[in-house]
Amino acid sequence: MYISVEDYSLNYDKYFTLDVRTEMEFKTLPHFDWAINVHIEEFIKKFETILKEKNPENKPIVTVCNAGNRSGEVARFLSENGYNAKTLDGGIYKYKRKIR
Repeated sequence: MYISVEDYSLNYDKYFTLDVRTEMEFKTLPHFDWAINVHIEEFIKKFETILKEKNPENKPIVTVCNAGNRSGEVARFLSENGYNAKTLDGGIYKYKRKIR
């Protein structure tokens, strides 16, 4: 259910990237410019509507957060609901350390 930093960095444009951190975290901490930011609690409540609106191409989903905990929870939730979802192994912190 994980995608490695290396694989993601080579193919990020093939995924719908969902950042599940708070808006404040997204604005003040490292993030991906191409990611859609929806806080985990809001996303869980409205995930079907959000995905229809924000991911109309139905791309595979990669969830991200700081270290991978919250995004892992969302990826599991999505997988249990029939979506093709993975979480970025180690989160954005690991990505930023490995990919410059």
